[in-house]
Amino acid sequence: MILTIDAGNSRTKWALFDDAGEVVWQGVCLNADIAAAAFLPDNQAANSTIIANVAGKAHAEKISARLQQFHINQPHWAKASAEACGLKNSYAQPETLGIDRWAAMIAAWQQIQAPCVVVNAGTAVTIDGIYPISAQNPSIGEFKGGLILPGLRLMQQSLGQATAQLPMPNETQTTLSNPTRHNIFAQNTADAILFGALHAIAGAITLMSHTLNAMFRTWPNVVMSGGDARPIYKNMTADVTRQTIIVDNLVLQGLYLLEKEAQQHQTPRENQGKSQ
Repeated sequence: MILTIDAGNSRTKWALFDDAGEVVWQGVCLNADIAAAAFLPDNQAANSTIIANVAGKAHAEKISARLQQFHINQPHWAKASAEACGLKNSYAQPETLGIDRWAAMIAAWQQIQAPCVVVNAGTAVTIDGIYPISAQNPSIGEFKGGLILPGLRLMQQSLGQATAQLPMPNETQTTLSNPTRHNIFAQNTADAILFGALHAIAGAITLMSHTLNAMFRTWPNVVMSGGDARPIYKNMTADVTRQTIIVDNLVLQGLYLLEKEAQQHQTPRENQGKSQ
């Protein structure tokens, strides 16, 4: 059993994978509630634990304290690398790439193994492009680079905080219960802010898709994950959405693959047992 933990900016998710790679237990909590996180079901142990943490050192320490209550004392604090699971990392300093982005791309590449755009739509939105390194070796992919944007709520909140005349959105304005396509000609200020944020993110995904299409003369797959993936998807153009899939817990899937590879190759872990 492999326990995977994705500690994001706002929420922490986890999943327990069996030897076949199937999820047998999962959960999510706000970071503020991490002290009560049910990482494992009753009478169940994990053979290994791998964590992607982008929420900072203080949150890592809280995760460690909670894991100790489940008798997990040496988790693997994952970091991005120059290459893993058949994917090369083109970042100038590979280890500075966010581990959540890296894990998501690894999961997407293992599923697609073709040109694709990987989107994580949470507090921030990341949009990354990957493709095979060559036609002769299509199973090896390369992360070319990507974009980071504020998420839907951050975009709206930034306008409310930085301008005197624009309203601060409330919770009902920052979310969409029925994420259908919205007219770009909004007719009130709240909608103009919300739909502006939606179309800004959808436009960036579309631009990445068109760029990869121009490079490879084929529309790339788009793999989306995160809490705001569905409303963003509903506001993308048909030439992009027909190649789009939404995958739950993409980061956790990538962490599972990283841990499996580490076990198979007995990769040394300099950071094992340490918080970051």
